[in-house]
Amino acid sequence: MKKITIIALALITLGATSQIVEKNIDKEEVKTVVTTNLKETDEGNEQIYFQHDDDKHSSLIEKIGF
Repeated sequence: MKKITIIALALITLGATSQIVEKNIDKEEVKTVVTTNLKETDEGNEQIYFQHDDDKHSSLIEKIGF
């Protein structure tokens, strides 16, 4: 019973915190920052070239892209 009470209080606290944060966000400022800093690219679904110059000396991790 104690664990359920703790979980319920945690959920209520998170919900209340998210509501407070949402009300305090300046939505116009967020909109301005997003439209200024994030730009769309016209490249669409251009294929990405993942090949290395010298695949003989590449490790398995490099070959799969990490």
